[in-house]
Amino acid sequence: MSNRYSDNASGSSGDWSDYPGNRRRTNHDTGRSNYGGTRSSNNQKGNPIGNWIQNRARDIRTRARNRQRDQVGGAVGTEAKAIRNQQLNAKDFKYPEEGFITPVEHSLLYAMIEFPENYPEAVIRNEIEDEDFSQYLYVKEKEIKGGKATTYEVDDSDNDVQVHPNNNESQTAQQSEKEEQRVSYGQLSALLALSAAKNPSTASPEQSSTQEAKPNDQTLSVGETLCRKLLRTITRYADAHSLDRNNEIREFLDPIERRCAIRNEKAALQQLLPAYAGYTVSLLTGNPLPLLIGAAALTGPDPMMEENTNVHGFRGLGSRTGDMETAGLLDEDEFD
Repeated sequence: MSNRYSDNASGSSGDWSDYPGNRRRTNHDTGRSNYGGTRSSNNQKGNPIGNWIQNRARDIRTRARNRQRDQVGGAVGTEAKAIRNQQLNAKDFKYPEEGFITPVEHSLLYAMIEFPENYPEAVIRNEIEDEDFSQYLYVKEKEIKGGKATTYEVDDSDNDVQVHPNNNESQTAQQSEKEEQRVSYGQLSALLALSAAKNPSTASPEQSSTQEAKPNDQTLSVGETLCRKLLRTITRYADAHSLDRNNEIREFLDPIERRCAIRNEKAALQQLLPAYAGYTVSLLTGNPLPLLIGAAALTGPDPMMEENTNVHGFRGLGSRTGDMETAGLLDEDEFD
């Protein structure tokens, strides 16, 4: 009898929780099931659906970070942000494959327009007036294998026509001086579209009361000021090369309107999704509360109202600038 007692004593710590019945009660003290828990290293099942969703989301985030890091190379910070904006604008506004000599996304003005909350309107407007936007027109020359230069000529429709490369470097240099360099309005369209999305359609009260400027300029918003300056750049280029103003302005503004239409569709879909989801849940549960909550999203303010107002105003300025026959002398003084 004593030997049996000593054997139990040597193989047990003396704690009542070591007995099978007490261990079973201890495992459930927390109220949690062992299924899927992490308390035992032998149980690795967990919730298979939840684990799959978490792993899938983790893989998607990892691939997105790797893809973004590959696109921007070794750039970080503001430089990586500028490269990312350049890639997005190249897709939305159909940048030439060769790229531009001077990327607008790397300029201080682009950062001011993208983050208007960090800069006073007066500072942004002064930067717009001081900026030379003609530098953002010129496209890089195409690179030809073998080091042969490629020259271009501009026809009446302002379409670039590639001619055969010339092996004679001196003759190529003489011809390239006479020929016009390729241009594109893609960067100017991207800059004005960004202003339409980021800047309000009217000038702030502080702007109109504190800035010392001409009376006609005090009521202009940042978008209107930028649009006037860009239209002035385009009309000067059109007049210098005997191009039709209306065609050039239409080529400049059409991508902005297309992008605004796409953003309107996305914003409308985001507003409708809660209503559809609430309607579906109400049908399944018989509870009208989800439907009411989803319908409340439809009564909210239009997130695209300011951008639509800006784009509509840009089209009005463009129409007035392009109509040379009906434009008054005051308009000509503003844009010429």
